[in-house]
Amino acid sequence: MARIRKINGIHVIEGAVLGEINDLFLDCSPDNYIDVEIKIIDTRRISEKQRNFIFALCDDISFYTGDEKNYCRIVMQYFNANLREIEVESLSNCSITYANGLIDTIINHCIDQRIPISGDIIKKNNYHFGSKQVYMMCFKRICAVCGARADIHHVDHVGMGNNRKKMSHIGKRVLPLCREHHNEIHNVGEDKYIDMNCLTPVIVDDKMDYFIKKGKLKIYKEERKNE
Repeated sequence: MARIRKINGIHVIEGAVLGEINDLFLDCSPDNYIDVEIKIIDTRRISEKQRNFIFALCDDISFYTGDEKNYCRIVMQYFNANLREIEVESLSNCSITYANGLIDTIINHCIDQRIPISGDIIKKNNYHFGSKQVYMMCFKRICAVCGARADIHHVDHVGMGNNRKKMSHIGKRVLPLCREHHNEIHNVGEDKYIDMNCLTPVIVDDKMDYFIKKGKLKIYKEERKNE
């Protein structure tokens, strides 16, 4: 198996076996090259914490849908494999990379379907939502800290006397936060709280600006067509 090493800032592949034709290509000229595809193999095995996190997430899906727990896990594994165009791997000895990808897929599914994630499972497993997830959670009204029902919190404050239903929010940073964590961020301070919880505020675009003002998106596209 070929290995890749970093030597003096340059990544060098060692032990790669070339076919006779490829070897001839390289011998043609010192400036010649061949295109290669590199696949990084993660030899680290799934941790017990990752495995338990996956099972806990599937338990939440099972509780919400009424389907059997093992069935939910299998469905999510095949859904993840189809989404990422990879093979399904056993959770007994899969790689850390595979486990992380599966966790992301399951959480994205829970966000999309508004499936509640129980207790402090997100915080306990040190999972941090990415910007695309936070953006989706704003529309689904899911707290970026705990997964509870949320409202949109303005990291960049609106200011006293401004009408939120009429002013433009475009360009401002926001986070979906439940009432408990909305109060916490005010008490602790915006920047400190964001760093403390590794949160990723998102920038309000035209679509989210409409959502903040109207509270729904059902007629957003129709109104934009008529403008």
